[in-house]
Amino acid sequence: MAGSTASAAEKGEALRRAGVIAGLVAGPFFLISVGLNSWASIDYLHRLGWEFVGGEQVPWPSSLARGPYGWAQVATFVITGLLIMLLAIAVRDQLPRKRASSVAILLLALLGVALLLAAFRVDTPMLSGGNPDTWHGWIHGIAFLLIIATGVLAPLTMALAVRRDPGWRPIAVLSLATSVLFVVLLLLPWGNATFLMAIVTLFAWIASVAVRLATYRS
Repeated sequence: MAGSTASAAEKGEALRRAGVIAGLVAGPFFLISVGLNSWASIDYLHRLGWEFVGGEQVPWPSSLARGPYGWAQVATFVITGLLIMLLAIAVRDQLPRKRASSVAILLLALLGVALLLAAFRVDTPMLSGGNPDTWHGWIHGIAFLLIIATGVLAPLTMALAVRRDPGWRPIAVLSLATSVLFVVLLLLPWGNATFLMAIVTLFAWIASVAVRLATYRS
């Protein structure tokens, strides 16, 4: 019995470490991959009318999936989604035992699932502001909406779940601020520049959850 308990504890600790690494790596991996792909595909992006500030309403970084290194963007969506899902699994048993915690974990996991679904390539008509015309284009469009929704709701629900827990309380204020800032940045009219800032804000929150997971002991 003692050996079984020790084994379960070791597995739990291994899961915690894996979740911490996943949460810390997800943002830098995604941003570096998108940055390098954008740099390598800049002529393709400019042909679409893309500009970092202003320009045409080109879906970015989704448009990279149809560029010269489309496979890299597809892989980036898949790997990032899996990393976030791993973090959600690892943090699941560390939050206060309440319904809000379950919802927060579900929304965090759904963010990972949405990134996985975003790997279905955007349709060509969508690159110029049109509607999808294939099943995989519709899946990508739904995935984008799900990313936006979970990007707002996952931090907000996390704030509600941990606001009274001494160990997680520092995350409550940060989570609430993340949710508000994410919405504000999406509403600002500076195109891809503010969209990138919104993505960075969300990944910074994910990293902060990973850091708290690394130091928290129930």
